[in-house]
Amino acid sequence: MNKTIIGLLFILAGTAYGSLAIDDVYNRTLGWLVENKWIKPPLPGQKDITVLLGRKPTILLYSFGLIIIGLFIIWNRNN
Repeated sequence: MNKTIIGLLFILAGTAYGSLAIDDVYNRTLGWLVENKWIKPPLPGQKDITVLLGRKPTILLYSFGLIIIGLFIIWNRNN
C-alpha cells in the first residue's frame, strides 16, 4: 500500500475520532449504541478515578496524535 494512502487514512481516522469531542456527535453515535443495548452506560454516581483529563481533552489528544502520525508518514513517504 502506498505511504500517501496510509498517511491520509491516519489523518481521516484522527478527524473522525476527533469529531467525537462534539457533544451532539458523541450522543448520536454512542446514544444509538445505548438505545440498542450494545453497551451499558456508566452508573450516574460512578466515576473512574483513573481518568486524568476527562473525555473531551483525551479524545482531542488522541486525534491530534493520529493526525500528526499521518502528516509524518506523508512527509517522509519518499524515504
